[in-house]
Amino acid sequence: MSKFKRKNKLKADAILMADPHIRPDTPVCRTDDFFLAMSKKLDFILNLSKENDCPILLAGDLGHKSQWPNWLLEWFISKAKGYNIIAIVGQHDLPNHKISLFEKSGMGVLNAAGVIQTIFEEKWYDDILIHPFPYGKEIEHVKPINKPMHQIAMTHQMIIENKVLWPDQTAPKGHQILKQYPEFSLILSGDNHNAFTVEQDGRWLVNPGSLMRTTTDQIDHKPRVYLWFAETNEIKPVYLPIEQNVISRTHIDIAKNREIRNQAFISRVNEDVEIDLSYEENLKKYFARYRTEKPVENKVWDSVK
Repeated sequence: MSKFKRKNKLKADAILMADPHIRPDTPVCRTDDFFLAMSKKLDFILNLSKENDCPILLAGDLGHKSQWPNWLLEWFISKAKGYNIIAIVGQHDLPNHKISLFEKSGMGVLNAAGVIQTIFEEKWYDDILIHPFPYGKEIEHVKPINKPMHQIAMTHQMIIENKVLWPDQTAPKGHQILKQYPEFSLILSGDNHNAFTVEQDGRWLVNPGSLMRTTTDQIDHKPRVYLWFAETNEIKPVYLPIEQNVISRTHIDIAKNREIRNQAFISRVNEDVEIDLSYEENLKKYFARYRTEKPVENKVWDSVK
């Protein structure tokens, strides 16, 4: 499965995904067997690739951290070996977020083992030309080619749908990117964990979102991949199986209650003790209000003097 293949219209030419964030630990918000859930989703995607006899295009952040424990590398190799996974790197894949250190990363090991194919330069696959724009490299203009050939951009940069995700965020919107780079039939983006698609003049920007729900604000997120059909340049979402009621807010509620208690304590202190610029006057007020053993009080005054 090294090339895109012309096939019947019912089969896709590629599977589009991003941000798996493969990890050995469990996010604090998850109450289920997180690793098992992650494993099932990966199996689902690999089976989808096998059914369609097509490659998987991955827009970065294969791993949650740049270094993988040996057992996690062996686990992923045993699953993904023999599949055609074409990937770019995200910041989580790189030690110190530096592409120059790629070979020292877990993803670098998987690339060297031939389990994934990480690309840093444009690659032809049959009549499809893929342009990689890994983390740290924004999309650039490329020379147009004659149709029906397709050019695909794979990028790992923050692109948003409409609304900013946090105050003062500066990020391009999907329709702006499509308008700016008309030479691409398809732009596959990663980094933004929210899933969305944008269409303009029959061209697509696809941001699949994260594979797993790892924070409480993703409680309504529906993990998915997209099938891409080259002949018509159409996409189709495929939603991954998920379990309900596996995300907890307990850790947030505990932190919030702790903050409330701290604020209440500060408030009581302010009410009990009138703040004065004189440290000695404050001590006098304290001893006048609170009964203190005389030897202790004497030692305090001795230390002040």
